[in-house]
Amino acid sequence: MSDHIDQLTASHETELQETIDAALDHADSTINWHAVSANMAAADEDGATDHERNQLALLLDTDEPEEGALAAALDTAALASFFAAILALAGAQAGHVANTNGADAVTARNTAIQSFRAGYLSENTAAVRATAERMLSASGDPDSRAAQIRRVMGLSRNQARSLNTIRDALVLHVAEPRLEAADILAPLAGNITAGQRQMLVKAIHQGTNAKQAEAILDRHAKALRNARTKAVAGNAAHQIAESAKLTGWQIAQAFGALPANQRRYWRTAGDERVRVSHAQVPGMNPNGVPLDQPFATPLGPCFTPPLEHGCRCKATLKPST
Repeated sequence: MSDHIDQLTASHETELQETIDAALDHADSTINWHAVSANMAAADEDGATDHERNQLALLLDTDEPEEGALAAALDTAALASFFAAILALAGAQAGHVANTNGADAVTARNTAIQSFRAGYLSENTAAVRATAERMLSASGDPDSRAAQIRRVMGLSRNQARSLNTIRDALVLHVAEPRLEAADILAPLAGNITAGQRQMLVKAIHQGTNAKQAEAILDRHAKALRNARTKAVAGNAAHQIAESAKLTGWQIAQAFGALPANQRRYWRTAGDERVRVSHAQVPGMNPNGVPLDQPFATPLGPCFTPPLEHGCRCKATLKPST
């Protein structure tokens, strides 16, 4: 049964990646990027006034994340079916045929899906909003700055911050090509990764014009978005699957298919990639936990894995002794 749950989770992770990519592409197509560029030009003439900021927020749908174009395109119907399927498998694991349309199941399903949507949309909006504010007074022509806002759609705040730092360095290099790489990169310490630094060193040593700089940013933004989407989909599929498992077990327990003293145990992936904080959880809960209580972890109470992004831990059933 666990194998079936794992297989279904893996297949849905891929499906969720496709759903997120399609939603981002749709949201991108609904934004008037010529108007965004015009807004940048107006900011150059008048300064970044409240009017420009308000107009930009309207153009980019950054006022209400749950009501914007990305939210409308982020179809979660498949997530509801996924949750129900995992819940049914968990119920079968406990010897119970669960009603996936029951009140408890629907409430848990909606909570899990809304948690994913709200977190993803909020992070995306924060990245776009921070970049838009930065681009209102950044160097470069209006089209270039509008393109930078476009690039950060689908990125995390940290990814957007690093991409904006890279743009600053490339814009400076284009404006002052005689500057040494060390002089350009010195202020960036701690704001970019070693790989990003190496990419900039290569671009500066080779000599990069404005068009080439835009191409570098496009390629790197695409790589960042792919990594982000994969990570988000993996974490969401894992979170929803674990939530559905717990709900299925709780429903089974309520109907007497599982004993009142049923315990859940935290299981890591058991390899060298397991983070120290995650490896500590089984020892902090040696006797497991009841179905209605969270696990104790070094990062605080946690009802179900994942403990953090990229976590591969799972909850398993074992009767109390």
